[in-house]
Amino acid sequence: MIAVLRHILYLALIFLLQTTWARHLQIAGLQPDLILLTVVFIALFAGQIEACLLGFAVGLCQDAYSPQDLGLNALAKSLVGFAVGFSRGGILVDSVQVQVAVVVAAVFVHDSIYYLGSSSASMGQVPYLMLRFGIGRALYTGLLGIFVAWLLRIRRELIPT
Repeated sequence: MIAVLRHILYLALIFLLQTTWARHLQIAGLQPDLILLTVVFIALFAGQIEACLLGFAVGLCQDAYSPQDLGLNALAKSLVGFAVGFSRGGILVDSVQVQVAVVVAAVFVHDSIYYLGSSSASMGQVPYLMLRFGIGRALYTGLLGIFVAWLLRIRRELIPT
């Protein structure tokens, strides 16, 4: 129960950072998805049900900023959270390289779902949007994932559970 509350507080803090401070991290029009990064790490360490529910809740909060696509972030984040949490049993979760690869793949899948369901993008624009924004956002968020994985590893070594 305490772990769930801790994850909710992490997501609340990351949501505030994503909506206020993350635009200062923008490089060439690309902004990292800190919320999805957090959902992926929750999925890797806590499981699919918690990641799915928390991804849906924080995605719905994020959708309040774009009401024309209400529910799309919630759908994409909950699907990615469930998929990563479900597949965590088949991957080596302790490896930083694997964690970063999972983050990159998760952001790519999330953006694919988002662009396919977006009301402002036609089907013909989806490949362009994935090449222009999707790959760059996935790699940029993956680079931040290296830092987060490193911090989590240090935390686990210093504070054993």
